[in-house]
Amino acid sequence: MPNLLLLIAVIAGLWYWWSYQENLDDAKRKPFLWKSGFWLILMLAVYMVVSGRMHWLGAGIAALVPALRTLLVWGMRARPLLKLFSRFKTTPSQFKTQFLVVSINFASGKIDGEIISGDYAGKPLNGLTQDQLKDLLQQYKVSDKESYVLLQAYLIRSGSSNEKADNQFKPSSFNDLSNDEAYDILGLPATVSKDEVVKAHKRLMQRIHPDRGGSNYLAAKINAAKDQLIK
Repeated sequence: MPNLLLLIAVIAGLWYWWSYQENLDDAKRKPFLWKSGFWLILMLAVYMVVSGRMHWLGAGIAALVPALRTLLVWGMRARPLLKLFSRFKTTPSQFKTQFLVVSINFASGKIDGEIISGDYAGKPLNGLTQDQLKDLLQQYKVSDKESYVLLQAYLIRSGSSNEKADNQFKPSSFNDLSNDEAYDILGLPATVSKDEVVKAHKRLMQRIHPDRGGSNYLAAKINAAKDQLIK
């Protein structure tokens, strides 16, 4: 008799459940079915634990399985937000001249540099004394104006100099700029779309404002990099 009553109760419950979900619109039906599946698995797990057919740990694991779906849904919803935050995590821009290579992360403000030829070749800029850096600055001012303004930008952004950037150097173009150099300047991999190139260029130009240690030279290089990649 108890088994018959239980069977009738189960059938009545299933009929009510079916009728209820049939009256739901598509937007509400799917979440309802997922919740129903969760409670079904949970009740089966509890029944098997009580009847000695399953260890309590197994029941806990079984109950977590439907919860993974909820985590997945929230993960998908969080993707646009994560994508937004990823914009603040940028790859440093790399500027290269005859004598120097300088990497600037315009988001964090971190700057590094290395001498690639001439005096002190192979040494990092932060490994030189102030006198050595000033000596190089005067050398480059005569021998290579581009290296001069890049080293000056390094000194200003690293806090080693209080002088204003030499904005008299205004190159009209960089026809010899390669695609690889352009990607390095924009801090982008070579696989990005033209739309990403435009976005990166806009982001860098906003961060290179003179109040943030910008210079006409750096701005010109960034502009040239964009032009090189979207022409």
